[in-house]
Amino acid sequence: MKNTRRSFLTKSLALLGLLPLLNIKKVLATKCPQALKIDSEKVLAKLLDASSKTGKRLAYSGNAEDSKDHKKYVTGSLCGKCKFYNIKKEDQAHAPCSMAGNKYVSSCGWCKTYKLDPKKS
Repeated sequence: MKNTRRSFLTKSLALLGLLPLLNIKKVLATKCPQALKIDSEKVLAKLLDASSKTGKRLAYSGNAEDSKDHKKYVTGSLCGKCKFYNIKKEDQAHAPCSMAGNKYVSSCGWCKTYKLDPKKS
């Protein structure tokens, strides 16, 4: 087969059309396990309870999928991608959240104050 400018452009455009399909891997990577086991006493001592006053005020859930009926919830919104989630202090997929009084929240969780951090997406 002769390589021409036209064949090069045709192949390039075809590959560009496949790029959205390559992002499927990124979407699948954001899936969280349903239950995260916590062995760290530090995390357990400072873990935000969804039934606490703060947890209720934030409409917090340790599993974002449980919040799918909330009007502000958008699929793929996870605490681990939020600007309030302190990833530098993450321990066993949990980190302090500044909106929750620096209580530890699950990276798989969600609350109504969620704001996407472009650096974490």
